[in-house]
Amino acid sequence: MKLFSALLLTAALAVSAAPARAGLSISAEVDRNAVEINGHLYLTVNVAGDSASVPEPKLANMQNFNVYNSGRSQSISIINGRIATSVSFSYILEPRFLGLQRIPPITVSDGKEQAATPEIEVTVTKAGQQGGPAHQAAQPRRSGRRQAAGTAAQGARQIFIKAEPDRRSAYPGEQITLSIKFYTSVPLSSNPQYVPPAFKNLISEDLPPVRNGETELDGVRYAFSEIKTALFGLTAGGAEIRPLSVIAQVPSNEPVDPFDPNFFQNLMAMSGAQGRSQEFATETIPLAIKPLPPGAPAGFGGAVGNYSITASADRSAAKTGEAVNFSVTINGTGNLKTVAAPKLPELPDFKVFDTMSSLDVKKEGDVISGKKTFTYILVPRAEGRKTVPALAFAFFDPGAAAYREVRTNPVVLQVEKGAEGAKSVYFNQPAPGGEAVTASGSDIRYVSEKPGAAALPRLAARAAALPPWLHAIPAALLALSFWLARFNRYRSANPLLFRFRRARGEASRDIQEAGALIKAGRNNEAVSVLYDSFLNYLSDKCGVKVSALTMRKAVALIKERFPGAGERALEEIRELWTALELRHFSPEASAAEGTADLAVKYALLLELLEAELKKP
Repeated sequence: MKLFSALLLTAALAVSAAPARAGLSISAEVDRNAVEINGHLYLTVNVAGDSASVPEPKLANMQNFNVYNSGRSQSISIINGRIATSVSFSYILEPRFLGLQRIPPITVSDGKEQAATPEIEVTVTKAGQQGGPAHQAAQPRRSGRRQAAGTAAQGARQIFIKAEPDRRSAYPGEQITLSIKFYTSVPLSSNPQYVPPAFKNLISEDLPPVRNGETELDGVRYAFSEIKTALFGLTAGGAEIRPLSVIAQVPSNEPVDPFDPNFFQNLMAMSGAQGRSQEFATETIPLAIKPLPPGAPAGFGGAVGNYSITASADRSAAKTGEAVNFSVTINGTGNLKTVAAPKLPELPDFKVFDTMSSLDVKKEGDVISGKKTFTYILVPRAEGRKTVPALAFAFFDPGAAAYREVRTNPVVLQVEKGAEGAKSVYFNQPAPGGEAVTASGSDIRYVSEKPGAAALPRLAARAAALPPWLHAIPAALLALSFWLARFNRYRSANPLLFRFRRARGEASRDIQEAGALIKAGRNNEAVSVLYDSFLNYLSDKCGVKVSALTMRKAVALIKERFPGAGERALEEIRELWTALELRHFSPEASAAEGTADLAVKYALLLELLEAELKKP
C-alpha cells in the first residue's frame, strides 16, 4: 500500500444517487493545458475504490510525449466499518511535437469493474527563446555541425555517451545517483533510442525529467541529454551497473558516387533525411556495497537514511469497543519502500489489529524522500485515561556513519463506557423516573389449612416391599456423584487440556451455524460468527484469553507450543485472519459468495491445523 493525501473519497460520498457500493473510479488532470516544447507538465491520475487496495491505471502508448513515473501517494480511510482507498499516481510528460496534442483515455480494471478517463488536450508551443536547450539537444545548430566537422578531423568525438555514479561505494540502502549523458555535436536524423542498463545487487528508481543543454568539451560544442537514476544497494558485497546504450541515426559524411546504384539513398543520408544506425554503449561500472557496522540497536530493522517519526490518533476521545485509527508516520530521505513498521509495545488496554501501510515518495533535487505511514486499529477494552507509550524507530545514518534512534510522543486517549456498558442494569438503586414498588400478594400461600396423617411410616413400609435390586440404585448414584466430583476437580486443574480438545467440535458447529445464516441471506451475521469462532479456536489451542490474542501473538504461540507446525499452516492462519477481519469491520464487503468461500476455507484450515498441531 504510498500515502497519505486526501483525494476522491469526499467526491464519491457526495453522489447521493449512486448505489451504496462506491465501486471503482478514475480521474486524470494536468497541471496546465499549454506547455513549451522544451518544458514539461505533470499528469496526476486518481484511482479510488472501496477495498483495501486498488489496481494501477493503464496508460495508453503516447507517441507525442515522453512519459516518466514520478511516484504515488495513497489514502486509506475507515468510516462506519467501511474501507475506502484512493491512490494518486504522478507522471511527468515531456512533449515531442508542436501543436495540439492529446493524452488518450487512461483505463483501470480490477477484473470485475472497469473505468476510464476522458481524453485530455494539451497545446505545445515553441520555446520562448529560439534554439532552447531541448531543441538544441535533439537537433544542434548548423554552426555547431560545421564546427564539429572541422574538429572531427582533428580526432574529436562527434557522438558519445557517459555514465557516472556520484560514488563508487555505499552502504546497503544508501542512495547512489547515476548520471547518464548523451553528447552529440552533429544533428541526428531521428530521436535516439535509449536502452537502460541492467543492475546487479542494486534496485533503481527513475529521477525525471530528462535534462537538456549545451556544453563545450575540448573546444567542441556539444548538445547533451541527461538522465538520472537513483540506485540502492541490496546487500553487502559487489554490485554492477551493466552496459547501457543509445541507438541513433547518424548522418553519413562519405562522398556520394553519382554512379552508385544507391545514389539517392546516400544523397538523403548526407542531407540528414536519414542516416546509418549506430549504437553507443558504456562499459560495466563496478560498485562496492559496504557492510553496516556492528552495534545496531535492538529495534533496528534495516532502515538506512535520515528519518523522523510521529504518532497520532484520529480522535482524542473514544468509547469502549470503538475502533480508533492510530497512525505512525516516518518522514525523511532514503529508500522508504524497505522501511518496516515499528514494533508496538504491549498494549493491555487495547485490542490491536495489524497494520495497513501507505507510501508517498518525492523526487526533489534528485533525492528520494517522502513519508511512509503505518495505520493500526486500536479497540479500547475499558474506560478511563489510556496511553499509547512512545514508539522507537532505529535507523542507520550514512552521512554520520552511525546508528540513530528517534521516538514519538505518547498518545493519550480518554475512553468512555461504550454502548454495551450503558445497557447494564444495576439493582442497588432505583431506575431514574421509576415508580415505587408495591406488594402484589403475600409471600406464602397454604395448600391446605388442615393437618394430614403422618405419611412417613407408610412410605417406609412401601420401600421395604420393593425388590432387592432396586435398593442398589442409590448406591450407584452415590458412586456416580463421587466420580463426577473427581472429574470436575481434574477438569478445573487442567482447563487448557479440555479447551484444546473441545475447540474442533465447537468450531465445526459454528461453521454449520454460519452456513445456515448464509443461506438465509444474513451474510454480516455469518461473518461475525466465523470471526468469533476462529478467534475462540486459536484461543483454545494457544491457551490464552481471546481479548489478549493478536495475529502475531497467535502465530508466535503456535510456533512455540507446536514446533512441528509448518509455515504453510501459519501463512493460512494469517490470510484467513486478515480476510475475516476485513469483512468483520467492513460489512459492505460481506457478499454471499465471498462469505461462503471464507466458511469453506475455515473448514479446510481446521483439517490442516488438527493434523499440524499433532506433529511432534
